[in-house]
Amino acid sequence: MARRSTGRSRTDQRDQDDIVATFGANLKAARLKLGLTQEQLGEATGLLQQYVSLVESGTQNITLTTAQALAKAVSRDVRALLAPPRRRPFKVREVHGRRA
Repeated sequence: MARRSTGRSRTDQRDQDDIVATFGANLKAARLKLGLTQEQLGEATGLLQQYVSLVESGTQNITLTTAQALAKAVSRDVRALLAPPRRRPFKVREVHGRRA
């Protein structure tokens, strides 16, 4: 039996996976910065701790409404949680007068 095409390319799926993972990683960083546990974040948003864990790990795709609730709970804008992390410039470290 032939598979039906969903109209999405593998690149589209990869882009979707990347944005889900980016949101999750940014959410986790914001939560940890505030000193919240996954359980506390779940309680603040009406979500289960297990669901928060899946979101942070990038394995759970979420609705815009849920994204907004999570962003508000960690005092961030949804756009900030969707933004790819900024790359820091590489710094060469010196150890005992030599470059490491």
